[in-house]
Amino acid sequence: GGVQTGASVAGSVATTATAAAAGNDAQGSDSGTADSGPGPMGYFIDTLFRKDYSAQTSSLDVVADVTASAAIAEPSSTASPSEVTRIFVKSLSIGTLPADDVRYLGQVIARRTGISQQDAERRVSDTFARVRTELGNAEASAKEAADKARKASAYTALWLFISLLIGAFVASLSATFGGRQRDA
Repeated sequence: GGVQTGASVAGSVATTATAAAAGNDAQGSDSGTADSGPGPMGYFIDTLFRKDYSAQTSSLDVVADVTASAAIAEPSSTASPSEVTRIFVKSLSIGTLPADDVRYLGQVIARRTGISQQDAERRVSDTFARVRTELGNAEASAKEAADKARKASAYTALWLFISLLIGAFVASLSATFGGRQRDA
């Protein structure tokens, strides 16, 4: 039973990560806001939509920023964070983020945050790489936990067998001793 439990833990890591991301997708907002809700993918998606405030802004940039913020506040045809989550989840299932998705997400991020297309695409690629790394770490730790559970189950079974063997030997010895006592 312990070995089966350990194996099921190791086998369900990717399924759990995908289901958690899909659950976050269901909790996410489709209103076009950057509120991706709680969940394992929420942090990563939020990082995609962060504005770059470190750049120097002139008065024209401030006016452009206010106009862009007003456009973001209105319902628009841009992708919502839940759509980005779906793209990431699908890409994680195949193992790589297709170039078309990188370009599309870069356009969305550039439009929503005001950074250049190249910076947005780099941000998308970097964030996807971080998500893959986090999932890889989670999978490795789950496999490690499954291995520990498997080893613990094996040691427990071994010591249970040894204790039963010792008990059988003691019972046999006691029966022999008791039979001699009775016959004497």
